[in-house]
Amino acid sequence: MKNKTPLYFGAAFLVLVVIFFATSMNPRENTAGAYRLFANERPDVDKIEFVSASGDSTIIERQSGVWNIVKPLQHKASENAVQQALNMLINTLVDGVVSTLPESHSKYEVDEASGTKFKIYSSGKVLLDVFIGKNSIDFNHTYTRLAGSNDVTIWRNMFSSHVRRGVNEWRDKMIFTYNPDDVMEIRSESAGIQKTLARADSVWVYTENGTEMPVVQQNVNDFSGLIASLRCDAFADEKDIPRAINGKPDTKVTFRVRNGDEQSFEIWSPGENDAGRYLVRTEEGGEIFRFYRYRGEMLGINYEKLQASAPQG
Repeated sequence: MKNKTPLYFGAAFLVLVVIFFATSMNPRENTAGAYRLFANERPDVDKIEFVSASGDSTIIERQSGVWNIVKPLQHKASENAVQQALNMLINTLVDGVVSTLPESHSKYEVDEASGTKFKIYSSGKVLLDVFIGKNSIDFNHTYTRLAGSNDVTIWRNMFSSHVRRGVNEWRDKMIFTYNPDDVMEIRSESAGIQKTLARADSVWVYTENGTEMPVVQQNVNDFSGLIASLRCDAFADEKDIPRAINGKPDTKVTFRVRNGDEQSFEIWSPGENDAGRYLVRTEEGGEIFRFYRYRGEMLGINYEKLQASAPQG
C-alpha cells in the first residue's frame, strides 16, 4: 500500500492556508471585556435624532408623554418602534474597541459617508452622540464610533436595523383606535350597492340594498376588529398619490361607535397595474394610506369573506 503521509501533510497544509486567508480577511476582534453603555439608572430620553449617510435627518420628540416625529414631517411616531430602539440601547453592552485607526472607519461603516449619526437627548442635554455602523459577521453585534473619537467599538444588543430606518418606518400606522365591542354599525357604498352590518344585541345582521343575507358571526367580529383598530400597511408614495389625486374613490365606508360618533374613509381599489395596492383616505383628507390586497379587499365589506365557513386571507 502506498504511503499516504504526503497526502496528510498536504491536506493539513491546505487547511492552514485557508485559515490564514480567512483570518487575514476578517481579523479576530480583541475586546477588553463587556460593560454597560449606561451603567447607572435608565436615562430619561425625550428626543432622538438620526442623520443618515445621505444627510436625511429625522427628529422624534416626546411631547406631553407622546412620541412625535417633528422632522422632516409632523406625524405621530410609532410608540413600539421608539421603545424598541430605546430598550435595546439601554440594554446595550460595549464589548470593547476593535480598532483605533481612522482608516478603518469606512470598513466598519462608522464614518460620515456610510454611518448613521444617532443622538439622544434629555432636557436639551446630549446624552449620546454616536455613529452606528454595520452589523458584525455573527449579526449579534454592531460597530459604532462615538463622535469625536477614532475608536471603533462593538456593541452587543443594539442592532443597526433598529436605527437605520426611513422616516416612514418611524411613523405610527394607526388610523382609528376603538374598542371592537363599541362598533355598532358599518356601512359601505360602491357602484350603487349599499351594504350594512348592524349589531342587534350580540348578533350582527347584514343587509345588501335592503335585503338581509346570512353571515358567519365570527367573521364579522374579526372584520369589525379590523375596522375598529385600522392600521395601514404603508404610506402612499409617488406611485400611489397620482391615482388618488386624479381618480375618484370607488368605495366609501362609514362606521358608528356606541357613543354615536361616526368615522368615514374612502377607498381606491387597485387596477391591473397597481400591484394590489388599495389606497385609503379618511374623511378629514390629507394623508393617503396604503393597504395590500390581503387586507385591502376586506375594507369595503367583502360579503364572500363574511359568509365563508372559515375566514380567508
